[in-house]
Amino acid sequence: MRQISLDTETTGRDPDKGDRLVEIGCVALDGRHRPDEGNADCFYHTLVNPEREVPEEVVKIHGLTTERLSTEPRFAEVADAFLDFVRGSELIIHNAEFDVGFIDMELARIGRPPIETVCKITDTLPLARKMRPGQRNSLDALCDAYGIDRSSRTLHGALLDAWLLAEVYLKLTQGQGSLMIETSSGEGGETLLALPDPSLLRVIRATPDEIAAHEEQLDKIDKACKGTCVWRKNPDAEPENMPGSS
Repeated sequence: MRQISLDTETTGRDPDKGDRLVEIGCVALDGRHRPDEGNADCFYHTLVNPEREVPEEVVKIHGLTTERLSTEPRFAEVADAFLDFVRGSELIIHNAEFDVGFIDMELARIGRPPIETVCKITDTLPLARKMRPGQRNSLDALCDAYGIDRSSRTLHGALLDAWLLAEVYLKLTQGQGSLMIETSSGEGGETLLALPDPSLLRVIRATPDEIAAHEEQLDKIDKACKGTCVWRKNPDAEPENMPGSS
């Protein structure tokens, strides 16, 4: 399934109170890789005339004024192109409830069904919270945590934020990607998974105190089972009391 990161900008936070979309940005991932910036087929971006004023406090966030947006197309005029771009894909959205709420509102206004009828929605916010419990998981915080350059993000922008989200998503799910990239095919068309480079693995050895505590625990197990626990047996020795053993 094609994966597309998506972000929107709006006139406010509540579509049920009259707030509207002002910008949509989408970035289609190239498999498990970031897309080529020169490939126009990987991007969708449009400004949208919200048909209402943009509050000044919101303009400070994304820089899109009422005057600037007054000459842009209305959502009804861009809906078909947007839906054609995302149809059948998995939409990667950070805090999806917010963006999907606005998209569904705009679709409902022109008599179209919710976006979930044409796309699968994946929310990266709960994914980030699961991987980074108790930490800040805003898009800015995740970019900083994963070393993603966000220096050009002086204002929020749907296309720029969708691009950053694509980078964040690849980092959040890199464990999945590491099993799929750099593969080769064996006989019979089987896919051989690449092994990680052992030099990249970090070895953490037990301290003397930890070894002593471990031995103390093994002594207790030996006493409880009135014998030698399995961790102290020679791994090359013949198994005891097993069928076929002497």
